[in-house]
Amino acid sequence: KASVNGEGPFDFVLDTASSGSTLDQPHIDQLRLPRDAQTEQAQGMGGPLDVRLYRVETFRIGPQTVSALTMPSIPAPPFDSHAVAGLAGVDIFGASLAVWRSEDHCVAIENSGAPPAGEGWRSIPAQWIQPWKIMLPLRINGVDGWGLLDTGAQHTTLNPVFADMLGLTEASGRTAAAGSIYGVDGRELPVVVGGVGDARIGTWTFEGRTVKVGALPVFDRLGASNAPLAIIGMDWLAGRGFAVDYGAHRVWLRANAR
Repeated sequence: KASVNGEGPFDFVLDTASSGSTLDQPHIDQLRLPRDAQTEQAQGMGGPLDVRLYRVETFRIGPQTVSALTMPSIPAPPFDSHAVAGLAGVDIFGASLAVWRSEDHCVAIENSGAPPAGEGWRSIPAQWIQPWKIMLPLRINGVDGWGLLDTGAQHTTLNPVFADMLGLTEASGRTAAAGSIYGVDGRELPVVVGGVGDARIGTWTFEGRTVKVGALPVFDRLGASNAPLAIIGMDWLAGRGFAVDYGAHRVWLRANAR
């Protein structure tokens, strides 16, 4: 929950793969936010989209307050349980250590440069492309790849290269149509679903999980065209403890593998 210019609180999706925070147009109109003269191009799973910017005096979420910022008008992700106003991006963390404590159902803000408070934390190697493009080492059925840490994604999704290396092809009979994913630009992106056996991300292990497979344009911004890549979504992250030190560029996982 976050307040905008002292009003609210409103529900936001805390999104580790979003460079900045966003608001949907109904909430922008409700708050009577002034339009900024500039526009910018938003990048989502689907592709680029020109968006309008609005000026916000204060955006407060928990102990963090960001002042004098602009927010793009982008449709909020739909949820049956919540009327979501937008995305809370990594701009709210600054150079802090953000600790996702699943057992407490919260995200704690701690000082950069030290391990997260508590036991069982281990630092893992990560590709730090940008603060909102953090790639974690991912092994599925013995095949190594890299996965984007994306708390804004509901489903873990592989690119076709990764899927082919795992034998998750149309000819294999191991996949089924799974509808479409829609990017911020409204573009429809068809995906399929399939099952995988053993998987590992650092200290975490997974068994008998499902993944989606799709040629999402976001993969073009995450690595080479022939690289096995994934988006690690909340279906795999739920119940896990992890931390991102935005000042020290480090990632920590809690050893609660199951």
